Amino acid sequence: MNDTQKNRMNQIRQESREDYLEALFLLLKEQNEIRSSDLASFMGFSRASVSQAVLSLERDGFLLMDEKYCLHLTEQGSLKAEITHRKHIFFEKNLVLAGVAPVLADREGSRMGHALSNESFERIAAGGMQKEEELKLI
Repeated sequence: MNDTQKNRMNQIRQESREDYLEALFLLLKEQNEIRSSDLASFMGFSRASVSQAVLSLERDGFLLMDEKYCLHLTEQGSLKAEITHRKHIFFEKNLVLAGVAPVLADREGSRMGHALSNESFERIAAGGMQKEEELKLI
């Protein structure tokens, strides 16, 4: 596997990790006790896939599993999940405002959030982008 392929695989793993954290973040807003099976149902994934992801996220310090097998975000996991969710919602809402169908806006808003660094996102969200006509791109 060449470096480009390795980088792409790492990017896919990072996006997947962020998706799991965001899903857990959303579930924890609704319920106090979330188990891997709840996460699997919410995401539409197999329990085996979610179990592997949970082990990886736990190993990397993003979540903890208690004695009742309930999942809890660590401080690091909660921060990552919240940032991921903010990016997703920001882009989704802006795409809908631009006339993109909500289902497509949801999917692409998530992808756009994964693609940007936190620094770039914060600058965009703070209004740091110029309008197209101001950049003379037309």
